Amino acid sequence: MSPFLFVLIMEVLQLMLQQLIDQNEGFSFHWRCKEIGLFQLCFADDLLLFCKADVASVRIFRHGLDEFAKLSGLHANPHKSQLILSRSAQPMREHLLAALQFQEGHLPLRYLGLPLLASRLSISDCQPLLLKIDSRIKGWDSIQLSFAGRLQLIKVLMSLNVYWAMAFILPKGVIRAVEKRMRHFLWKGNSAVGYPKVAWSDVCRPMEEGGLGIRDILALNKALMSRHLWNVIQSNQSSIWVQWIAHTHLRHKSVWTVDAKGLLGLEKTSSPTISTSSLH
Repeated sequence: MSPFLFVLIMEVLQLMLQQLIDQNEGFSFHWRCKEIGLFQLCFADDLLLFCKADVASVRIFRHGLDEFAKLSGLHANPHKSQLILSRSAQPMREHLLAALQFQEGHLPLRYLGLPLLASRLSISDCQPLLLKIDSRIKGWDSIQLSFAGRLQLIKVLMSLNVYWAMAFILPKGVIRAVEKRMRHFLWKGNSAVGYPKVAWSDVCRPMEEGGLGIRDILALNKALMSRHLWNVIQSNQSSIWVQWIAHTHLRHKSVWTVDAKGLLGLEKTSSPTISTSSLH
């Protein structure tokens, strides 16, 4: 199915679900989604539905999916579809599973190569990233590479970090683990002997400043997260994520004054470069 055709079909499903929600007073939004009326997200060929953990709301979704299947011939795959519940919804678990007829899923789960989770990213959540880096390096160990060749391959490894750094504030323990692997590969290669000849902080300087042009992962992570912060500051209403942040975390407060951790807490480090004067 082409992406454009999928978008058109999902638009029909969204309108059908919206009509059912408007016509049924028994539907309840998830408490984190109520203010912006969010009940579904779709990306690529995946569909995510959100509601309060009650049987009435789940049955409305089930009815909508069944009606959509009759119209289009497209059925939700019961083997790939999952119902993910919070801890507070466990007493209703059996009733909800019976109403939706999906298997139960648990967070974190992998989505587009990244962990989908409801808590702060931990070092254990990042094991797939570290294992992928280890696998790449192990594959290169059998090749006799020059220093310049190893340097070029380290820049390839950086692309793996960028993908994660665009989505999460990486734990410092993960950053240290990644840098340790890259440092070892750069100076030792497939040899068991060798030692760092230059401090890693100097290696990460631009070439015109005497470094090797390898990106500093911590600085890169902050820069990529600041892009999200910039979208919040600009109140980009075309972004569902920005709308959600504004209603659930800012609550009509300024990003510069709200007491927050995580992404919004980056305003302390971003304020020297993202000033209020740049908004005019």
